[in-house]
Amino acid sequence: MTVPRAWGSGAGVLAASLLAFSLCGAVWGLLRPAYRGTLTADGNLQLDSAFNVEFSSFISFVVATGLVATVMSLSAFIVVPDSRGPGMLWWVVFVSFVSALAFIAVGEVTSSLRYPMPDVDALSEGDFVTIVPALAPGVGLLAAPFMAALAYWCSALVSPDEEPSELELVR
Repeated sequence: MTVPRAWGSGAGVLAASLLAFSLCGAVWGLLRPAYRGTLTADGNLQLDSAFNVEFSSFISFVVATGLVATVMSLSAFIVVPDSRGPGMLWWVVFVSFVSALAFIAVGEVTSSLRYPMPDVDALSEGDFVTIVPALAPGVGLLAAPFMAALAYWCSALVSPDEEPSELELVR
C-alpha cells in the first residue's frame, strides 16, 4: 500500500514545523525576561524594576512564532510544489497553530528549568527571588496561523502559472 504524495508532503510539513517551532520555543524560553526581587518581611516581593515582563514575553512570542510560521509556509510552498493549493494552505494554517502550542509548551519548560520556582518554605526575608510568569497567549496564538496563511497565499498569488504542455492543449 502506498501513501499518497500529498499525505507524505503534509506529514513532512508537520514534522519540520514541529521541530522548528520547538527549537525556537526552547531558545525563547531560555531568553525570556524574569521578575527579580527581594523578599520583604511581610512576604511580598519587592521588584528591582518596573519592567513589564508579561508584555515583553507576549510580544516576543508573537514575533517569533509569526516569523517561524512565515518561513515554514514559504518553505512548504517552495519545496512541495506538487501539493500547492487550498488544501495545503489550510494544512499550513492548522500546522502553524499546533506548532505555536508546541512553541509555548517547550518555552515554558525551558524557562522553568532556567528559573525554577523556589521552595516557599525555605525562603526568608532578604532572599533574592527570580520568577518567570506563565504566558497567556490569548489572541497572540493566532499570529502564527495568520502569518503562515498570508505568506502561503501571497506566494501563490505572485508565482507564475505553469504553461500547459502541448499534450494538455490537444485534449
